[in-house]
Amino acid sequence: MHERELFDETLDINSTNNYDISIQVSLNGFSFSLLDTLRNRFVMLREYTLNGREPELSSQLKDISDKDEFIGKPYRKYRVIFSFERSTIVPSALYDPALKDEYFTLNHILPPESVVSNNKLPEPDAYLLFDLRSDLLDEVCRIFPEATLSHQARPLLFDSFISAGKQTGRYLRANIEDSYFNIIAISGKKLEFYNTFRYRNSSDILYFYPYQGAFRPVRAPLKADFLFREQRPPQGSQAKRDAGTGRVSFAGFCSLFVRT
Repeated sequence: MHERELFDETLDINSTNNYDISIQVSLNGFSFSLLDTLRNRFVMLREYTLNGREPELSSQLKDISDKDEFIGKPYRKYRVIFSFERSTIVPSALYDPALKDEYFTLNHILPPESVVSNNKLPEPDAYLLFDLRSDLLDEVCRIFPEATLSHQARPLLFDSFISAGKQTGRYLRANIEDSYFNIIAISGKKLEFYNTFRYRNSSDILYFYPYQGAFRPVRAPLKADFLFREQRPPQGSQAKRDAGTGRVSFAGFCSLFVRT
């Protein structure tokens, strides 16, 4: 059974032809959001908790797709986002698709059961490489054959460049997941720094933030995707708010609400 659900009072299971569905898959969770394109508002968020065992991801997704009443419905557009730790960026001027495995293994170990996938980034002018288990990729393509597939860094970078363009000076952003976090630095419409780090506690994050890469050491405002999402959530009666804050907790769902 799903662990968390928020929905708008206008949600209609018989009107999914007018909805865009965004799906996010990680080691610990499967979630999806529905965007009503006629009303231009998100009408649903649903989350399932997974057991964190990578070899069992594909079978868990199959179980969810067999039982969830919304998964098999027809949608206007499908998008699947993979929220996993390993990724790397290669400038377009250097990129050769025949060498994508070699590029990836310069920074990461490629498990024998995995394949390297890629996304073209609009900004910076580069390719984002990431690995997926073959059985997981096959199952996702079976459930959502019309979906575009991307790593979570793609919408994260897309949204970061939009936000950076609205301010002067250096833009810093941290996206914090269950066991790792991404740091992005943008200055003058150019990506200065992008990297991923594992962490055990908040002290690890505070260590990496001011002393890494192109911005060591520096004092600058930091946008963090951690406790509360800035996007407006569904407004129906099921929107559970944190006591005393009036805000809905959207930790871990950053990519689902970025329109790329």
